[in-house]
Amino acid sequence: MLLNKVYVITSPELVPAVKRAHRNMSFDPLITRTAKCVGGLKGSGLELIRSKAQHGQGLGHETIIAIRPTLVGDALDQLNETMIHVLQGSIEELKSDEAKPLDLCDWCRHAMTVASTDAVYGKLNPYSRKSVRDAFWVIEHNIGYLLMDFAPWLVARKAWKAREHLVQSFVQYYEAGGQLNSSQMSYTRWKKQIDGGATLENVARMEALMGLGILSNTVPSSFWAIFDLYSRPELLEEVRNEVRENAVSIDSDGTHTLNLGDIRDKCPLLLGSFEETLRLRSKSAQLRVIFEDTMLEDKYIIKEGSILLMPSVVLNRSVAAWGADANEFNPRRYMDLETDKKQKASAFMSFGVTPHVCAGRHFVTGEILAMLAMLVLQFDILPAGGEWVEPPSDIKAMAASLLPPKGQTLVTFKERKEFKGVSWKSHVSKGKGRFELIIG
Repeated sequence: MLLNKVYVITSPELVPAVKRAHRNMSFDPLITRTAKCVGGLKGSGLELIRSKAQHGQGLGHETIIAIRPTLVGDALDQLNETMIHVLQGSIEELKSDEAKPLDLCDWCRHAMTVASTDAVYGKLNPYSRKSVRDAFWVIEHNIGYLLMDFAPWLVARKAWKAREHLVQSFVQYYEAGGQLNSSQMSYTRWKKQIDGGATLENVARMEALMGLGILSNTVPSSFWAIFDLYSRPELLEEVRNEVRENAVSIDSDGTHTLNLGDIRDKCPLLLGSFEETLRLRSKSAQLRVIFEDTMLEDKYIIKEGSILLMPSVVLNRSVAAWGADANEFNPRRYMDLETDKKQKASAFMSFGVTPHVCAGRHFVTGEILAMLAMLVLQFDILPAGGEWVEPPSDIKAMAASLLPPKGQTLVTFKERKEFKGVSWKSHVSKGKGRFELIIG
């Protein structure tokens, strides 16, 4: 790929043309390379998941298609119910360590890793063990060395050992039947690959990569969503009022219930704040490998064998699409998009570009909004030094479209007097897990 010609889309006006030509291009080659270099897949196992356009059997793409129905409807409700229950536990734990300064990103990493993976993998979740969680984050932080694909047991030994530990943990998970009592997504991924001829070890290798999709963006997105909200006191107070008035009910015994469905339907400012975090902080570049010469808008020829990039750092800040305040944080810009939603969608790359969009976007959005709602109601978050100072981003992070912060961001969680001593529970409204998200 290093010697391929590269074309870069910098105008939202060309994005619809790329969508229309999607059959001539794919990002499957990147998936195959990741499976080989990061997952350690090789030989017949690699050929099995390689795309048919690359003369493989296409099981990787077929598996992606197979899990899409498991991330909507009843299956999404099941994921959300487990996620929000586990997340509430992490929130409650903060009350016992109230005076203790914590690194905000470390807290997000732990809380979101446990909540996300418990929801996906069920009672035998391999990530429930600290050694497995640590192994994944070692891989994630060193993915660049693995992608070099040169003697990883030497040049990326720490990441290589961590990967093998993660893979064997998933082999044990499958041998114990963990997938039989997991989410529909986890079960479907396992069954589709086994039925397609994959060995158990190769399924485990592909599942070790799944953490990149489940966690790599969720954690930094959580961190920046908290930072962007709490560093704006007026917006924070408005969001608190919105959630309190629209998404909280009180039972006869005084128990307070947070309703995820009401967050979706009645808290547009909270959702808009999250979408602004994604829009302004995404550093991803949607990548496509071109399989045949393609004409865009009868003007531009994209040659076979080349690479097409759509950088979010440019498109997401397009003045033509978002207006003169494109570089400003304005969560209200999403509240009335019906008149020019298509134009805006062509300038929002954070969830991908149709038809290759993030299948888990509704689950991740529900998870992060639930976390934000719990925090804004129950806690003040006080930065060390008294003022929110934006940390630099870790530019070495390759797996995340939102770069994690570099170094520590020490904060103290202080329980708010308004709800101190209140008993909380959460509710997932059936059929209300899908959010009206803007996607490319």
